[in-house]
Amino acid sequence: MQLTSTMKTASLLRHSLAALTLLVPALAFGQGQLTPPGPAFTYPNERALTPGGMPTPSMKTLMQIDAGEHIPSRDTSNVNLNGSLGYYLLASPGRYYLTENLDKNILITAENVTLDLGGFEVRYTGAGMGPIAIEAQSGVAGTANRTKVINGRVRGNWTLGIKLNNDSVVSGVDVSEIATYGIKVGDDSLVDQSRVRGPWVQGPGSGGPGAHSGIYTGKASVISACSSTGIQGIGIQGQDNVRVVDCTVNDVAGCGIVTAMNASVHGCAVRTCGSTGFDLNQGSVLMNSSATGNGDPGVHVRNGCVIHNVSSFFNMDHGFWVENTAVVGGPVVYDNATNFVQCVAQQNTGDGFHATSDCSFTHCTADRNGTQQQIGGPPASGDGFYFSDKCRLTNCVASNNVADGYHGNNGNTIDQCSSSSNGKFGVEVGSDQNNVTRNTFRSNTMAPVQPAPGTGGLAPMQSASGATNPFANLPL
Repeated sequence: MQLTSTMKTASLLRHSLAALTLLVPALAFGQGQLTPPGPAFTYPNERALTPGGMPTPSMKTLMQIDAGEHIPSRDTSNVNLNGSLGYYLLASPGRYYLTENLDKNILITAENVTLDLGGFEVRYTGAGMGPIAIEAQSGVAGTANRTKVINGRVRGNWTLGIKLNNDSVVSGVDVSEIATYGIKVGDDSLVDQSRVRGPWVQGPGSGGPGAHSGIYTGKASVISACSSTGIQGIGIQGQDNVRVVDCTVNDVAGCGIVTAMNASVHGCAVRTCGSTGFDLNQGSVLMNSSATGNGDPGVHVRNGCVIHNVSSFFNMDHGFWVENTAVVGGPVVYDNATNFVQCVAQQNTGDGFHATSDCSFTHCTADRNGTQQQIGGPPASGDGFYFSDKCRLTNCVASNNVADGYHGNNGNTIDQCSSSSNGKFGVEVGSDQNNVTRNTFRSNTMAPVQPAPGTGGLAPMQSASGATNPFANLPL
């Protein structure tokens, strides 16, 4: 049978491909040794096999993944961390973490220690009062600074909950059932997102305040997003230059929040404390906060403070009280020089606002403050605004107070304010260098103004429809 040219061509291609296939292995390069490296491999840490020829384990230990010392240790020779001392001793810098609940205290004697409670609890279960639950050492044996305690609980009748030194952090910790300090830290520290609850319960026989605080910090520290309840002392306390932000205090025997000089308190709420709600020393700032139902003034500050957007309700004394600061070894400083902006004092048993000299009140309201006379009791008292000399009140409201709407002495300016339905005068001031102008008055029991309008710097009283003096006061 004769082949066509097409068939001849296909046959030649098949023979050529077969020959080429046979030549490829001869032309290929060598691939080298494929046997796995043994113990003599150049990089010992990357061996695939053990010296015995078995595959090297590739899993990591817990210590390799999350470095730190666990408490309690299962190592019988590690007496510091296995509990055989009767407590746990953190004597080296580093990270420690709990793996279960503890019933022994923790003593820290090294700097730069982080203690992660891991969601577990350090609880005292013995009789009487236990030692300090978590303590960083301070004293002749050395001071352990820069300690961090996070993420867990401290509970029971410990002498004190957490006590740390300077540059420390407590975050995400709940402390409860402790009769003294819940959390106490030194200067330049942070207490954040933590909660302290003491055993004190308000009521008959509950006892007065003690000399301690639920949360206490040294100078230049921050207390943020914390709460303090049931403390037989002060709820939250900080020294000079502290910042207290977004905190709450409720049902404590003493004051709610107390700071030393030059503090900043912002976004806090204090309720039903046995003494003052907020007690701040001179040069401090209080903003966006509230004080309700406290046993003394709602807000008590000293000289040179700023009070902005704060409410004070149902307190058993003045709503706001600015007190003179006494200088040790020197005269009393009489210039209160405090600035109130957009504050409200309502239904306090004393004055709504009580200050002396050089203060400013802008867009503030005092309503229904004071105490009516009871049978056989002291006379009725309680002004909306009480001040002494050289103060300025602008765009304020005083209504329904037991005594005067505004009560001052000399050298004051009361401008564009309103005074209505107060138990005595709308405005009562001294006769020397006051400027009482452009105010409105309605239904005050005794008279709109004392002394008579037109004397002592008091602008005349004219009706709104017939007023000819641009500074006239208006009866409504």
